[in-house]
Amino acid sequence: MHFLFDRAEKLPENASAIDLLRSLIGGTLGILILLLLTQYTGNLMIMAPFGATCVLLFAVSHSPLAKPRNVIFGHLIAAFVGLVFLKYIGTSIFAIAFAVGLSISLMHYFKCIHPPAGATTLVVLLTSQTTHYDWGFLIMPVLAGSVALIVVALIVNNIKPNQKWPAYWFALVKTRIEHHIEHHADTHFIEEQIEAQNPQPQMRRQG
Repeated sequence: MHFLFDRAEKLPENASAIDLLRSLIGGTLGILILLLLTQYTGNLMIMAPFGATCVLLFAVSHSPLAKPRNVIFGHLIAAFVGLVFLKYIGTSIFAIAFAVGLSISLMHYFKCIHPPAGATTLVVLLTSQTTHYDWGFLIMPVLAGSVALIVVALIVNNIKPNQKWPAYWFALVKTRIEHHIEHHADTHFIEEQIEAQNPQPQMRRQG
């Protein structure tokens, strides 16, 4: 039973009071706004995966998984895959499982991994018998709800004056500096490989 108590020093440090307060305010305000928008506009603005998105946005906001790019594109990709499978492939158990795997793979490929988005695909496919889904689902609640949570996070996560959130937004185009760094890194790597494959003969010592 020692594994239950061993190596407690590996646990993260205790959260500060302001971090706990930010989690409380952010999670509450984020979901409250989505519910109010749903109630007063008559348009669905909330879905279950947004609860998990709030965990990332307000508890581990500096994780790459909680960046605006990941939140918005992750949910959009997952919802799109779910709708494609629902309309053109079906909802067999294999199709549902493959749809989730495909969503994860696409998020990985497009560099916008967002764990809660895996549930977005499931929401579409597992509730299709009781809920009607059309392509408008991509706009409401997926895109609109994601943007609303980002706006809340932009306010709440910048309560600390010494922290800036987000570190980057959508990163759709690499900057010239990034291209320059990557080019030189690739060139240096190729030169190292050439040298490793064609070692220069050591010059004889002159007696």
